[in-house]
Amino acid sequence: MQFLMEESRTAMTMVDFPFSDMVEETVNTYQSLAKTQNKILTSEITPMISICGDEKALSRLVTILLDNAVKYSGDGGRIKVCLEKERKRIRLSVYNTTESISREQLDHLFDRFYRADSSRNSQTGGYGLGLSIVAATVEAHKGKIVASTEDERSLMITVIFPIS
Repeated sequence: MQFLMEESRTAMTMVDFPFSDMVEETVNTYQSLAKTQNKILTSEITPMISICGDEKALSRLVTILLDNAVKYSGDGGRIKVCLEKERKRIRLSVYNTTESISREQLDHLFDRFYRADSSRNSQTGGYGLGLSIVAATVEAHKGKIVASTEDERSLMITVIFPIS
């Protein structure tokens, strides 16, 4: 099955693949970067979770979420990646501490070109496209994505994919 994603203008090929392995590998690639930036990256990944989706697009999704979490967590920050299966759903969540994020900002995180912290744009780089690409990928996979904060000093992005 193929779908066209607006963000990348490329056809997506849906296949079954080991999502747990991909998420684990991506977390492992970010371990040394987190460590060199004095950040703690942990994960709770349920093994043997497979998903029917576009492997390249979902790899980019996980990479963007982890990249943002490492980029926007402060010195000594904490990042946690969780992957689990719940009945007929797969839940991927990426949590990170941050200097501050308001509940109002959460509504715009997935908008194109939106940057939550304009004062840090020159320090962190990027164009504010990452999370809009993530949102488009989630939509193309018939999933849901939500951003939340408990204390305005942490961010949790949760992606839920249906299991077909």
